[in-house]
Amino acid sequence: MRTRAGGRSRAKVEALARGPLAYEAHLAAFLAQLAAHHYSKTLQDHSKRVLPRLFTHLREHGVRDVRAATEAHLTSFARTLAKTNSARGKPPALQTQNSYIAIVRRFFSYLERGGAILRDPARELPFHRLDVLPRQVLSEKDAEVLMDAPPVTSNVGLRDRAILETLYGTAIRLSECARLDLQDLDLVQGELLVRNGKGGRDRVVPVPARAAKALGIYLADARPAMVRDPREQALFLQRYGTRLSTVMIGLLVGAYGRDVGVKLSPHALRHACATHVLKHGADIRHVQRLLGHRDITTTARYTGVSIEDLREVLEKAHPRERAKRTKQD
Repeated sequence: MRTRAGGRSRAKVEALARGPLAYEAHLAAFLAQLAAHHYSKTLQDHSKRVLPRLFTHLREHGVRDVRAATEAHLTSFARTLAKTNSARGKPPALQTQNSYIAIVRRFFSYLERGGAILRDPARELPFHRLDVLPRQVLSEKDAEVLMDAPPVTSNVGLRDRAILETLYGTAIRLSECARLDLQDLDLVQGELLVRNGKGGRDRVVPVPARAAKALGIYLADARPAMVRDPREQALFLQRYGTRLSTVMIGLLVGAYGRDVGVKLSPHALRHACATHVLKHGADIRHVQRLLGHRDITTTARYTGVSIEDLREVLEKAHPRERAKRTKQD
């Protein structure tokens, strides 16, 4: 009976890959999978808008079978998106373009897992870098509400709380968070090894008590239930047991932000952490090391500290300036 079932499954995949409605059939199956795993309606609706545009692009380039789609085809689609003006006559923002690319990557990853394609051509499809600082710093009150937003009654909620506490508590970048492995976290020492940061540099950052507590609960109660392959070393996992992508981390942070009434990104949490600890007396050199900045002027700009602020700090703390004031007194 298993052989028959396997044969029917393979026949179904082969049928989906043929004919003029092949793309639409794959889309229907993909949407059904999203719904079955309780992904947000926003993600489902976004997929309904983006993927038909991709299918049109592929057909225009003579690709009528998903198995024939290449990375070059998908890169061409991304470039077309960047040049296509919206109803307001402007090209889509980089964040919007990244959301389109995220859908494409998720769709082809789904096809690869289901056996419809042998290799995922979207795996290396790059995202646009977003280096713009948040316009507003998340308030400490909103940060406190945000940390309590994920439900502790589900594995996903425990994971999401650990992610939020880690991003806000350690000020690591989104890409650095997604790259974290189990071996990078030392809860006994309260340290996190951030590998291959900006400029290819590694650094070690302290893990605050609340972040350590959330991570400990996630590792003890949630991650063991989510992992499928015992060889998987990723710290943060998706429902399928594989590494959680930067896109999904960004989406979940944004979703929790909307739940508490703030527009939020992982970058905003990094910004908020740095700004808040500086506000409460941290030395800017310590903040510089926490953020992994090579130049302190970058840290000053990042945290909203002006050169005049730095000058005031130097005048108050530098020994020669203090000696000068003593003589004047």
